Amino acid sequence: WVEMGNTGTYDVLGIPGKTDIPNVVPPNVPTCRDCKKASGILVSILRKFFRVTTYECDETLLSKINNQKLLTSGYYKGQVDENGNEIPKIESYMKCSHGGFLDGSRDTPARGGINKDSRASLWSYYTDKSLHTRAADLATKATVDIMNDIRTDVSDDIKFLKFLGITTSTVTSIAYVIDTTGSMGDELPEIQAGIPEIRTRLQSYAASFGGDATVNYILVPFNDPDPGTTFITQDAEEFLTAIGNLFAFGGGDCPEPSLGALIRAIKASEPESPIYIFTDAPASDEYRLPEVEALAMSNMNTYTSVLTSGCFDRKRKRSKGNEHGLHRRQATGLELYNYLAMLSGGQVLNVQAADISELSSLISQSSQVLRSTIFFKLGSSSVSQVLTIPVDVTMNELLISIVGVNLTVQVHTPKGLLTTPVMGSEITLQTSTTFIAVLNVSSQAAGDSWNITLTSFGQYSVKVSALSSFSFQQYLYVVDTTNPVPDITTFEGRPTAGVPIVFNIVVIGSIEEVAEFSSVAVLDSSSGDVLDTVNITETEGDFFGVFLPPQMQTFQLQLLGKDTAGNTISRIGSVTFETTSIDLQLGERVPPLIVLMPGETTEVDVFLYNMGESSIFDLSITSNNDEFSVTITPSQLTLATNDTGNATVTIAVPLESNAGETVTISIVASSTTDERTDFTSLEVLTSTTPPVNVTNVYPKVNTSEFFQLKLQLPGNVECEDWLRNDRISGITAEFLAIIGTLCSCEFTEDNIDVSEISCKSGSDAVLIRGTISYVTSGDTYSAIELRSLLSDWVQNGTRTLTVDGTVLSVNSTCPVPLESLQDTTCLVTQPTIPTETIAVWVWVVVGAVAAVLLVTLLIFICAVLVIIVK
Repeated sequence: WVEMGNTGTYDVLGIPGKTDIPNVVPPNVPTCRDCKKASGILVSILRKFFRVTTYECDETLLSKINNQKLLTSGYYKGQVDENGNEIPKIESYMKCSHGGFLDGSRDTPARGGINKDSRASLWSYYTDKSLHTRAADLATKATVDIMNDIRTDVSDDIKFLKFLGITTSTVTSIAYVIDTTGSMGDELPEIQAGIPEIRTRLQSYAASFGGDATVNYILVPFNDPDPGTTFITQDAEEFLTAIGNLFAFGGGDCPEPSLGALIRAIKASEPESPIYIFTDAPASDEYRLPEVEALAMSNMNTYTSVLTSGCFDRKRKRSKGNEHGLHRRQATGLELYNYLAMLSGGQVLNVQAADISELSSLISQSSQVLRSTIFFKLGSSSVSQVLTIPVDVTMNELLISIVGVNLTVQVHTPKGLLTTPVMGSEITLQTSTTFIAVLNVSSQAAGDSWNITLTSFGQYSVKVSALSSFSFQQYLYVVDTTNPVPDITTFEGRPTAGVPIVFNIVVIGSIEEVAEFSSVAVLDSSSGDVLDTVNITETEGDFFGVFLPPQMQTFQLQLLGKDTAGNTISRIGSVTFETTSIDLQLGERVPPLIVLMPGETTEVDVFLYNMGESSIFDLSITSNNDEFSVTITPSQLTLATNDTGNATVTIAVPLESNAGETVTISIVASSTTDERTDFTSLEVLTSTTPPVNVTNVYPKVNTSEFFQLKLQLPGNVECEDWLRNDRISGITAEFLAIIGTLCSCEFTEDNIDVSEISCKSGSDAVLIRGTISYVTSGDTYSAIELRSLLSDWVQNGTRTLTVDGTVLSVNSTCPVPLESLQDTTCLVTQPTIPTETIAVWVWVVVGAVAAVLLVTLLIFICAVLVIIVK
């Protein structure tokens, strides 16, 4: 497309309803010529040590292809058809290759490649590197155009952004998941007593997203055995009224189905939004933890659990989840909520019922825009701990949250010890198990001398977040070597142990007071300790780096740098990652977005690779839209080490589904013998327009095929004498008659070009070269088909041509099949080497022979001289 000189995009590609892509080269028409071999030191090293040949391509595309505006592409070694069979590049067709260091088809004629993926000569062979820029610019524009088309069709910016997986300040959410069983009789009134303060905080929360923000307020009350219904409103007063109308009742035994309620809240929530859980009981549905994990990783919510003593102080009953075969991560009781907090960057707050109303004022405080975690620490010690908190000049406010046993806490700033209640604190809550303070940084000054001294007789957790001028988002990738050019691609699920990870840090907000971002630390999520530190590289405002993830461990990323005053900058990503030794993947031909119509059903293949110990793996599936029917078969796989298994996902769209609705489906694999899990997800878009499969069609295509034919003259006719008169018009007329009869189609002198007639084999035969072409339309013949008809005609019987009264016999020794035609006595697929090229090679050979003789003579003379001297 670019080589043709086009400066606009090819706007029929990928557009539903525009299946007829005109000007496509038919399968057997030559498209490229050989590129010349590249030269240079690097090229010599590659050729000598790695046996890799590279090329320099100037005008590799045949001029007739561009002149007739025909579209073509390049073969790539390893490409397969819809049945998984490799598509070979046939040498005699002289098709283009993709080319590049990793393309095994580059050495098959036509040698070289036409990709424009890079300016680097190892990947792209074009000598004109501006082709890369032009192609990249058009690709970018085409992407923008097709996104705008989808946006117009959807006609709803919120749905469009959700379809793209983009979160902005336009829409967000905050969710309350509240236990309403009888044991919450003391807690519920305290939650309701804090409604006036919650109202103020919700207003502040909404305002922090901008004046035109849409905030979905979500309430999921749950009881036992009912996991609850979901109440959603964009009216804060309706939300608070719904909380005020809750009352405690029923419940019976102690464990409650809190994970089922949490799953409902996640499905209703916007990505990266906060969810608060209020309960006094362990979860009775622990078996749903893998489902929560999968949804958590795809939606990236933050979970903060507000727990009162209640059932946590009683002897733990047998979990209802045990009947579901829960073996992995035997997280029960308080440990399960701690795990959820670690998974999402949230926290567990252990308080008394009487403290909840005061705590309510913090509910939205911890979820403002541009609030990031700057420090966390988990440990267990009765010895006094001194923790240094990195406070920089971009911060306005600190939120310090500490949970422990028999806590004593002191906060030191550059101005000295802060007393209790903490001076300069907007909010303070201090009990024997919980310390929470919101501090105004500007009243104390930034600096690295902020310290927290704490003593806890048992386990403790410390989390410090800051409201500042910037935050960041993190994206992890793996290197994909299956592409023609190695690229990075987002991975679904958990990172694989031993596989390098590429991270991308995108800074959000103002960084005017930031001097530099220098590195990224890999933190152990279970302690806050540093596992590794990686240098970063800045590219167009984004920051990149590569690290090897820790073996079978949870981790988070910490962005480090310095502010303009020289203070340490620390920002910790909210998402916790965990490495695993299993890999759950969608099938190779599963599209990134599956388009289905209401009432339609489809099946998707998933594969599980086990690189660890042998195990039985449970497979489960969930959707963020409960109306969609999703199943997976089988539900278990038994895999040995380095073994692979597969399952089938069945998706059924309800008839009443609305067009433009995007549904996320999560698939989870969990080992039944250890803690290994992995998950993947896919997107389904409902549409009232059937998806279009683009196929190769050839309407109105100008194509041409080379031919070569030998005609035997009668014994009494000399070739040279016969050719003295112009015979081209006569031969052309004969060709028109023959081919017209063979194909029963319109064929004129414009469709044949006889470029050469010469004598062959002395003087008794005529060699004819030229091209045969046709304008195909619908089911009529292409040039390759016409040439095939002519070839069959030559081979099947004794054929003659009568030209100007002379009868010529058509040689019938052509080999079969047509693809292997090499004999110059009949039809061939390629033109012969031009005379001037042959002359060049003759001189090369003569020169080489002369050089060998000269060297031999010099050696002989030297030998004689040595003998004479002796």
